[in-house]
Amino acid sequence: MNYKLKQDPKLFICPPDLQSDILVTSPIPANSSPRTFYLQNPSLVPPPLISTSPFVPRNMVEHLMRKKKNSALNVKFVSGRRNAQGRADEISNMEGAMHTFVTPAMAAVMTGDYRYSAGHGVTRFGDREGVRRVRNVVLSASIQMDFEGPHVMLELARLRGEEVRGRDLGVDADAELRILSGEEKQDDGLRNEYDGLLRRHMVYHLTKNHSLPARNKIERKSCLSVQDSITYLEGLITAPDPEPHLLANFENAVSTRFAKLPGDQIVSLELLLNTAIHQVRNEISALESMCPQGYVYTYNPPSIFARKTGATILNRLLILALRLVSQDNEFRNMRVFGFGDYADKTAVRLLKKALEKQSHVRVCSRDDLFRGQGGEYDLQEAGDGVLELGKGAMLVVHNNSDGFGQNIETEWSAGSLDGAVGANSSGAASLQREREDLVGWVF
Repeated sequence: MNYKLKQDPKLFICPPDLQSDILVTSPIPANSSPRTFYLQNPSLVPPPLISTSPFVPRNMVEHLMRKKKNSALNVKFVSGRRNAQGRADEISNMEGAMHTFVTPAMAAVMTGDYRYSAGHGVTRFGDREGVRRVRNVVLSASIQMDFEGPHVMLELARLRGEEVRGRDLGVDADAELRILSGEEKQDDGLRNEYDGLLRRHMVYHLTKNHSLPARNKIERKSCLSVQDSITYLEGLITAPDPEPHLLANFENAVSTRFAKLPGDQIVSLELLLNTAIHQVRNEISALESMCPQGYVYTYNPPSIFARKTGATILNRLLILALRLVSQDNEFRNMRVFGFGDYADKTAVRLLKKALEKQSHVRVCSRDDLFRGQGGEYDLQEAGDGVLELGKGAMLVVHNNSDGFGQNIETEWSAGSLDGAVGANSSGAASLQREREDLVGWVF
């Protein structure tokens, strides 16, 4: 695995005087929908900076960014389904899995801070002289590992009755992959064969031995329950640093560990950890490039996307990935890391260990950052030195984006975090599928 952050592509930076700890006026009329206003005026906001893993071909990046269906609530690829315009689903399940390795991030404005109080929504900032007040933020549309059902990450990571031998498709970021058309994907046999090739391509790049063993070939002691997997990962997070061999030792240890999920499915912890490492490397590389003024990173763990695993094990994979990437890098522009620990009260302690080499970064609960009136972002109320660290920095928020549907553009505000952020921000315009410059900044 390559743990080094990517070199700064110098494609886009937030203007140095842009900051999130003050509210500013916007061009949005007080009686207008923020999402609608920016979709009608997309030139007012930049396209995303898209950070990708090297095994994702460039034409796949564009396909994933442009071919999502309007909405994907509780569904992935559906064969034979067509929208009102007669368009069939175009993102297959393994393409959706590959979107995990494609992370768009963009400068955006929000007309309120996200909050959950008996439902999804925002604490609105109000109007001034007939226009909306907004907060400048960086919106990360990173794709969380999708364990909502059995067809995406579970299909990729699970062990079968026979060995899965990975196969590099022989394409890199500059080459083109033959992508099936939407109509071709309605043929179940053709689509399943194509998805199998994509799955083997990812297995090749996400495992040390370029393969997944057969279920009956693994040692019983290496197959852990979900709770034992969590305990095992926590042990790796908190282990002393066996310098200079930390990374190699971790790779060797995790490559022989598997988690048994409810429903008698066994998944590779190695593949899932390496997925998390790619996610961390892609996103932090983008944020370090975009935010020379510094950034306050906030994260809400998965809920819907963790149905098959539970959120805690996915949180531990993320935290261990942060420790491994932090080992060899300086997160120069990160100031604060705020984790949504409402359902995982030990996560902040583990994050402090994972990020201890980033001695300049303050780790806290996300709630500590949003103690202002009505749950607004307020560094004054955060305490513990956060005000000094976060002053003048950009707030990084996530919309928990979906790899199959353009929910940020279509979902109602109360429907999900994605809907709340989408309806009350400029994000949908930056990610508009027809936008000419949508994939102009890829690294």
